[in-house]
Amino acid sequence: MLKEISLNSYWEFKLDRKNEGLGNEWYTAIPDNADNIWVPSCWNESDEELFDYEGVAWYFRKFIFKEIQDVKRYVLFFYGVNYKCDIWLNGKLAGSHTGGFTPFEIDVTESLVINGENLIAVRVDSEINNMTSPPIGVDWFNYGGIYRGVSIIGTGESWLEDVTVVTKMNGEVTLTVDVGNFTDAGDYSVNLTVDDKDRMEAVYNMTEKITCGKKAICLVVENPKLWSPDSPFLYDFKICLKKNDKPMDYWTHRIGIREFSISNRKVLLNGEVIYLRGYSKHEEYPVTGRTFSDDIVRKDYDLCKKGSANFLRLCHYPHHLKEYEIASETGFLVIAEVPNVNFKKEQFQNPELLELANKQMQDTIKYYKNETCIMFWSLFIECKTYEDAAVDFVPKYIKLAKAMDPTRFVVHASDIPTEDRTYEYFDVVGINYWLGWYNGHTVEEGSLLLDRIAARYPEKPVLMTSGGWEGMYGQHSRKARIKWSEESQADYLESLIDLYVSKDYIIGQIVWTFNDFRVSSWLIDGEAKWPSRPMGVNHKGVLDFYRRPKLSYYRLQEAFKKWDGKPV
Repeated sequence: MLKEISLNSYWEFKLDRKNEGLGNEWYTAIPDNADNIWVPSCWNESDEELFDYEGVAWYFRKFIFKEIQDVKRYVLFFYGVNYKCDIWLNGKLAGSHTGGFTPFEIDVTESLVINGENLIAVRVDSEINNMTSPPIGVDWFNYGGIYRGVSIIGTGESWLEDVTVVTKMNGEVTLTVDVGNFTDAGDYSVNLTVDDKDRMEAVYNMTEKITCGKKAICLVVENPKLWSPDSPFLYDFKICLKKNDKPMDYWTHRIGIREFSISNRKVLLNGEVIYLRGYSKHEEYPVTGRTFSDDIVRKDYDLCKKGSANFLRLCHYPHHLKEYEIASETGFLVIAEVPNVNFKKEQFQNPELLELANKQMQDTIKYYKNETCIMFWSLFIECKTYEDAAVDFVPKYIKLAKAMDPTRFVVHASDIPTEDRTYEYFDVVGINYWLGWYNGHTVEEGSLLLDRIAARYPEKPVLMTSGGWEGMYGQHSRKARIKWSEESQADYLESLIDLYVSKDYIIGQIVWTFNDFRVSSWLIDGEAKWPSRPMGVNHKGVLDFYRRPKLSYYRLQEAFKKWDGKPV
């Protein structure tokens, strides 16, 4: 981008409980009695009366936009709006978006008034149902609103439509640059620099002529500093697109040189076996809800590091782009997830929902593919993949994902491992196993079950993608290990580590979860979906909602180190 202008500020806000805003054409003028709300924020956190509100609300922002030198194209960029939204600029529908977790952009070059007043109106509908992605009834809180930032991005008449960076452990780097433009006329070139922040100098600098469309640029970084959780070194990649030697667009990103592979039923980072241990983590914070806070996220990641983790499952949807940048910077491998959650037969048979699933996966890979930390794309979460419709859809879906990104692993975090009919298509066998909490299995029974599943897929590594136990902060049991106590949670999680480390085919585990989190009070057919969530909170965190450590957090600091002693 040549220029990014933030629209984060106080906006006008009006609820639309009766869904009358469209008919009354609120998009043409700010209605009377509108309130103020900060963008970005979750409306649930802005007013206690809105805490459980799901439905329609409108956002409005008036602003004067001054001309920017050399900018010819303007894009309205939203980092995240939940769940559906329609956007008007100066009374004209500019675009729409479905899906609450992926960024999206709208070209507003023709509608934006330069050196004059503009009005943006955004209609947001946070309500989800049985045929949305995610569907109603998910085990988390459904925050609504423009909860991530909004910007106007300016470029020249030509721009960098897309950049893909692929690295190898020997220092080979391939950048694929996709150039978009209003006209093909002119001489185009890209200038690429790769900077080493430690040496304060460029390790690579080149200028190459290009044409419109895609162009692959190959280079070698000599004696590369490889990225890993123990040494998360990032190079600064910078691209300048020029037309007739005049800058049209810029792209910058911090990227680590690293390579993933699978060999002998193990996952390898830079050619060496690595065992993965860590936590699931929702995008949720005290006071701000799902709205990103750099300070809070960094504190969370510091707690994860001190908790002996090298691996995070950022569940169950794409988090803010900046969180993955922090993960890369601080040294975590990551599972990035697409919100295909709890799909059953009816979801796998719905063409519109499957089309949305395709779009959300493609957008996730498009916007997140250059984040060094991401090792896995989690394409499905606890879906009924024994259904014929799932067996038909899943291989096509994986093929589409692999066409976009063949460098990472794909996984299904499955809670039906004995019934799953799609494991053969994934790179690893992902198992969500709630030994003892939901199913009453003993450790011995769990051990036999895992052996049976692993025997079906003798070439594939097994990753324990979830498993946990509820322990309420401050609830203690000194003698008997009573459910919901901190002691019972700590004992349980430690027993899981002992079991999983003993299995040669298991490459790592994710503890559910890093911190306690809120759950929406879903009513489905008149019955509560999650009646066993005290105070509307899932208490499986090793920290509570306010990040106060439980006994299990301290026990895992040492227990996780057992993975370091596992033979490679």
